[in-house]
Amino acid sequence: MPHPVIALALSMTSTLAAAPSAEPSVRYESPDSPRAERAERLLKDDDVLKTGIRLPEPVKIVARDCDAAKARWDHDKREITICYSLVDKVRETIKGISQTEEIDEKATRARMKGALTVLLHHQLGHALTTLNGMPDDEGQADRFAALTLAADSPKRVVAAAEARHLLAGHAGIDHLSGPEGGDPEKSGMEESAAFACLLYGADPARYGKILKGGWVPAERAPTCADEYNRVKSAIGDKFGS
Repeated sequence: MPHPVIALALSMTSTLAAAPSAEPSVRYESPDSPRAERAERLLKDDDVLKTGIRLPEPVKIVARDCDAAKARWDHDKREITICYSLVDKVRETIKGISQTEEIDEKATRARMKGALTVLLHHQLGHALTTLNGMPDDEGQADRFAALTLAADSPKRVVAAAEARHLLAGHAGIDHLSGPEGGDPEKSGMEESAAFACLLYGADPARYGKILKGGWVPAERAPTCADEYNRVKSAIGDKFGS
């Protein structure tokens, strides 16, 4: 069964006649470099690409070598690609930040899991958007991602909010750096705060560390539960649930 928190987002009553399909399949293509091998191990060891989210149609999640460090959704192929080079870039960046802050290995690993979980759920957000006939954009994908991540990986919610905040000021880390062509630090931080607000709003009592960490502005925090509920309701209205 789909997660109850996002069952409304998967309702097909107004857009697709079929019931939600199976969980996405996951495939790892053979890495062709030591860095790619390290990225593959990180994804496998932490089971980052495994999700219980059910989509309207069968979808493949593929980890592979790519020309650029990207994660992307291909609607025509019904395929999410996670590039090993992007995973390695996330790993190196988080490791560098943690060393500067003198953070221990366990906390560093949690940050890496959080960042990679955000990357996956953002692409699931794109998949949910286009498979339900909605115009695709980064904002909509992020809104779906907040719902699916909170439902699918509640133990990684705090780490996800922290990791996205840490990566928002670093260029070249896919959508976590903010929109291309803009001010990466400013737009990335704004998007990070909006995403953290939705995650915090999913359960403020459980995710209080998001507020304590400063990843959502204190003045915005009181409105986050309402923001989360508005997004959930708006998506439900879109699908007639």
